[in-house]
Amino acid sequence: MAKGNRIWIYGKHAVRAALLNEVRRVFKIIALPQNQDFFSDCSVKVDVVDKNYFSSLFGKDAIHQGCATQVLPLDEVFLEDLPDDDRPIVFLDQVTDPQNVGSILRASAVFGAKAVVLPDVHAPEVTAVIAKVASGALETVPLIKVKNLVQSLKFLKKSGYWCLGLDERGDKRIGEMDLSGKFVLVIGSEGRGMRRLTRENCDFLVQLPSVGRFTTLNAAQAATVSLYEILRQKGGND
Repeated sequence: MAKGNRIWIYGKHAVRAALLNEVRRVFKIIALPQNQDFFSDCSVKVDVVDKNYFSSLFGKDAIHQGCATQVLPLDEVFLEDLPDDDRPIVFLDQVTDPQNVGSILRASAVFGAKAVVLPDVHAPEVTAVIAKVASGALETVPLIKVKNLVQSLKFLKKSGYWCLGLDERGDKRIGEMDLSGKFVLVIGSEGRGMRRLTRENCDFLVQLPSVGRFTTLNAAQAATVSLYEILRQKGGND
């Protein structure tokens, strides 16, 4: 997927967002013949290729929508770089599926999260899959990797954040919490959940409301519901 430190991004929304991002450095654009008009206002030359070329780059099962761009990764962002406001920050503990990470980035963009944070080990690299599923959100929501998730939680707690961990055994439902302050939303993987030290460093453990005995959502679904509730309590777009 990469040439040197260049990466490919595919999918119409992801490619369009990358091209509109002024800080993205674009090297190459490829498209199927029927998609040439999609780039009519682009200053970078578009190479028209066939489906076999796409398959050779991304595999036959990639949902590339007939367009892709080769770019440099965005500059690294650190927790210290984030603005001091009350938008939530999402921490992912043991979430390794790039589809889930991409979906969480998309939900974060929709519901106003400030950043998504992952450990720098046991986490997926930024790939075309994440960019495609994120549907452009990779360009607007920083994806931050940290050496130690727990130490990063402690750093944010000292900066006035409350750490809210999602756990189906939580003491309260998320809607029963006052979410008007500064919160880190911590999400573990389905099945394994959060690691012990991560859980112990959460100020609150909450569960999502459910009907019946089936209570499990994947990480992306849980993030979406939780971020909506945080935004709702903060007054939405008011």
